[in-house]
Amino acid sequence: MQHTPRRYAIVAAAVAVTLSLAGCGGVDPLLESGAARDSAPTTEASTAPADGSDAASPITTVTDTMLGWITAPDPTALDPAAIDALAAPELAEALAQVGGLVGPVAQIISSGPITVGERSENGLESTVALTTGRGAPLTLRLRATETGLLSGIQALPDASTVTSFAAADTALGSLGARTSYVASRVTDGRCTPVHALNADESLPLASISKLYVLGALARAVGNGSVSWDEQLTVTDARKSAPSGQLQFAPEGTPVTVREAAEAMIAISDNTATDLIIDRIGRDAVEAEVSTMGHADPAALTPFPTTREFFLLGWGLPDLREQWRGADTQTRRDILASIETRTIDSQPVDAATADLDYEGIVTRPGTPDGVEWFGSANDICRAYAALTVGPQSDVVRQILALNPGAEVDPARWPYVGYKNGNAAGDVSGSWLLTDASGQDWVVATQLASDETVGPLDNAYAFAVVQGTFELLR
Repeated sequence: MQHTPRRYAIVAAAVAVTLSLAGCGGVDPLLESGAARDSAPTTEASTAPADGSDAASPITTVTDTMLGWITAPDPTALDPAAIDALAAPELAEALAQVGGLVGPVAQIISSGPITVGERSENGLESTVALTTGRGAPLTLRLRATETGLLSGIQALPDASTVTSFAAADTALGSLGARTSYVASRVTDGRCTPVHALNADESLPLASISKLYVLGALARAVGNGSVSWDEQLTVTDARKSAPSGQLQFAPEGTPVTVREAAEAMIAISDNTATDLIIDRIGRDAVEAEVSTMGHADPAALTPFPTTREFFLLGWGLPDLREQWRGADTQTRRDILASIETRTIDSQPVDAATADLDYEGIVTRPGTPDGVEWFGSANDICRAYAALTVGPQSDVVRQILALNPGAEVDPARWPYVGYKNGNAAGDVSGSWLLTDASGQDWVVATQLASDETVGPLDNAYAFAVVQGTFELLR
């Protein structure tokens, strides 16, 4: 089917939002903006207008409109301009970085088909129970202005029933993906699991694989071959696709090694990651995979850069057929063959782009082996190695730049975090230190041959974060 400009616009919005919030890295699990952020609506039923008329209240009209959009049989037929026009000015400003109101609407739709449950209204606020296509329970909260515009939107996963490890296992398993989970004490560089679910199963790591790049870099700094203050240079030839910011930097932009490492972890900047790999060498990263305790280093050999990852799986043409099932040397030859292929990080026209940007978020690469692989226990061992490895103080500082969770600082004075997302793949991991000084690692992975929606991702992370209080 040929897309009209309107149809392509809503598809492009969904792709752009997913890439900017998820990409190969992070996802915004809250979708919260505007006035609904700080005060949740009550659950009292709305009353009829005081004058006895049958006119719908502003929040009723706004809620009806929003629910119509997120349950539309053909989302590509939606008009992005009409969606953005519903947002009050202050909300539109808050959502500008994700493409306006189209952003959160597209993000909810991409977790569909959405089922609408119980709904209540109070004044200018409404609360609606939703369920994603994978069965994740959500609460949608909306706020309207007196003039009938949307002034606040919040979509939150409901993991309140998860009060035990067994309940967490059930909740994660309910999403219909291959799943792993581990919670481990970490002492003197060793992991001791207190609960595990499929923790030895090799599943996609996505951007959690960047822990190995960080470890290799820290080792290079420790042995004096690289310094944190050394300058690297962004080049068009080595730019990758989102997530991140450096792909938008002009040719020749300088960035220090420390800045690149911070961007690689905190915002999962793919171009920053590749700058580091180019500087220290692929062989150093592959060696670090073994040093950091991966049970099957061959699963990460060769270790693709993120640019290579995108070209292998979604380049035009892609190299999935050649990569699938190939031995190590053949895969090295394939990577050598794309050494000079570049990525336009700001394509104007999808028809002439060098990547299938829509496919990046709709066509998983895992079935063809286009991923980085490891288990939940491998993730724990990677963190454990970082806690006792070279430059561990700096490494901890970098890991803590984006904690990835809201925790009680009295209970958890330190939180480090790295997550990963690719089509069909979700991974999340936390290095926590409790008030007694004990380190813990909690990690989870989801893998599916179908896409995993961002709100399913959010639900999985809410479930896992709920288990933090079980760590004793």
